[in-house]
Amino acid sequence: MRTVALISGGKDSCYNMMQCVGAGHSIVALANLQPVLKDELDSYMYQTVGHQGIELYAEAMGLPLYREAISGVAVNQGRNYKPTVNDEVEDLYRLLLRIKNELDVEAVSCGAILSDYQRVRVENVCQRLGLISLAYLWRRNQKELLQEMISSGVEAIIIKVAALGLDPRVHLGKTLKEIQPHLLVMQEKYGLNVCGEGGEYETFTLDCPLFKKRLVIDEKELIIHTEDSVASVGYLNLKLHVEPKPDFNGEIILPPAVKNAFDFKDLSDSVFSDISDIEESELESIEKLKIEEEKKQKELNPLISYEGNANIGADDVDNSNEDVTDDGYYYDEGHNENDRFPVIDHSSIYGNGQGWFYIGGIVGEASDTAKATEDAINKLINLLQSKELQLEDVCSVNIYMRDMGQYADLNAVYVKAFSFANPPTRVCVQCPLPNEIGLIIDAVAHKCLPSSMEGESNNSKERVTMHVQGISHWAPANIGPYSQAVKIGEVVGTCGQIALVPGTMRLVEGGARVQCALALRHLTRVIKAAHPRAHIRSVVQSVCYVVSGGGRGGAREARRQLERRTAGAMVQCAVVGALPRNARLEWHAWAHTDNNRFDYEETGCNVGEYKVAITRRWNYENTVAAIVCYVATGSSPSTCQLWFPDEATCRSHRELASSMSREDLEAVLEYALKKLLNECQQRESDPALSVRIFYQVWSAPPPSVMVSATYAAGKAMGARVAVTCVPVLALHNAFSFLSISGLRFDE
Repeated sequence: MRTVALISGGKDSCYNMMQCVGAGHSIVALANLQPVLKDELDSYMYQTVGHQGIELYAEAMGLPLYREAISGVAVNQGRNYKPTVNDEVEDLYRLLLRIKNELDVEAVSCGAILSDYQRVRVENVCQRLGLISLAYLWRRNQKELLQEMISSGVEAIIIKVAALGLDPRVHLGKTLKEIQPHLLVMQEKYGLNVCGEGGEYETFTLDCPLFKKRLVIDEKELIIHTEDSVASVGYLNLKLHVEPKPDFNGEIILPPAVKNAFDFKDLSDSVFSDISDIEESELESIEKLKIEEEKKQKELNPLISYEGNANIGADDVDNSNEDVTDDGYYYDEGHNENDRFPVIDHSSIYGNGQGWFYIGGIVGEASDTAKATEDAINKLINLLQSKELQLEDVCSVNIYMRDMGQYADLNAVYVKAFSFANPPTRVCVQCPLPNEIGLIIDAVAHKCLPSSMEGESNNSKERVTMHVQGISHWAPANIGPYSQAVKIGEVVGTCGQIALVPGTMRLVEGGARVQCALALRHLTRVIKAAHPRAHIRSVVQSVCYVVSGGGRGGAREARRQLERRTAGAMVQCAVVGALPRNARLEWHAWAHTDNNRFDYEETGCNVGEYKVAITRRWNYENTVAAIVCYVATGSSPSTCQLWFPDEATCRSHRELASSMSREDLEAVLEYALKKLLNECQQRESDPALSVRIFYQVWSAPPPSVMVSATYAAGKAMGARVAVTCVPVLALHNAFSFLSISGLRFDE
């Protein structure tokens, strides 16, 4: 993409330009905001020290430079930004608007590493201008990043210090390489950010591989801004000139130390360890996974050479292995369209005294996807208004649509409704719906209630949304109308995560095993970034959507990989028709940041001719609980075999599953709801619950019976249940025909 680079003269903006070039983007112009009448401003957004050398910086690169004066101040200092008169962010908007009109740029290079304040504002300006933020340093491990900059030939000096352990009379003017050992010591001693992300120091770049000429210092003037016995603040004013580089041959060549998107494809979080749980063991890299799969295939098929066969790729290797592990009659063979039960609207909304509201069973009734989406969103709005809520209160939306090929039509309607900043998280998958039904929606909302005690604050329940829209190596950007995560108190809900390589936003090569691992890595990073105490073990309940056919090993792999990373996290697997970007699988999760205070239980029972297996998690205070319940016709609902031994067994299963009586179904649901409630009636009468039932589309009781049985079970247990019944092609196990999940938030 044609990119304009925001530059301050510092190392971060310079190195991010190198990352952009390494990713194949073209830097066509430089942009800078400069101070007026003062050399150094205490700006929340911009580095201004060293501004005198920016003109030469542009000359060194041979690129046009666009500058505007910083006329505003930090008027809007909130977590979220809206255009504000006289705010310094509007200076950036004015500058980029002028550049876009003159140069027709598509993207903006931004050197943000850890500052949400800066990232949110740059992304806000980019969104308003239809530009994409390229922030390849975002959430990188600062220690590794600093070494990478040095190794990549970024020659920068310290021109400002403002931190304990940094002395302006000693450290100003030192190069990154010279001061690096001291920064590492200060990190251990005082917690200093080694890349200066806490404002500890500022730099000015004299040379890098993108420069056609280098900058040379003629004079340095030391300015002591604040004299302090603990941490004095000082900076340098520089006089510089440019000189030709004797070894420059007219061609820009990036050194090997500059990593590109595919250098971040392994599953180790070491390069992002600033947000990692250091106790978490690292798993195999994607390359190791591929090597293992190829090795297995060579053992199974010694006559096939994967290295020499150009027609066999990673997908083929992975698929072949999955096909070998299961054999028999597959779940979607031989069905009859007339066996499909009708889908009816069963929308409901129930809330509790803690401000949580569960919305279930909204059905968009139309064969045209756009009209069906309008119908579903109007029903959602009406339900919210009945509880004095609005769309902005929605935290999470799950969409089960008939045809993923019509996603653009659905999204166009969805964007209009959820056009506000920091929208809810979203999951969108394709399910086997009848032609007259476009989609099914369920959702969770939260309204911060008035304080019950005078002077009591509800800040602990403030909605905190992570909507990272910049392209980075961290996790896939959410440029669409949904967020990566929404945190309410200690509860974190995530969006659906597929295996996109973050730096390219393209699906990773490989089969279910590779995609499962990478999508889980995204989920891990999002949860960690949502709260400093959170990690993958904070997941209380999760769903893994696996595509039909090619995902035959996906359900098994999902459970295996999640169990390796967590202690007692529950996963609900559903085989669906298609996922966004043709992904093999997609992860969705709810997490709790105080996960160490959770118990885990596995139980089961027989109800008539059916086997019931249930797992549940709940915290010690019994304010949060989750369940996953499987109902099967076979002897073990816990296995992950999606094949039947033969057609007769499959037919017998379908007959038994579809003929399940209302009484047996109510008994199963009462058993599941009792586990979910865990005697919470002692805390709140008539509690609200969220329940979702995935059912095998060809092998289950009618949805109308499931809905009425759920309401009856809820009434029997003294609870109000917002239920959503979703048809899927299969579950994690061929003999499991119902998968019931439940959530309860009472905090």
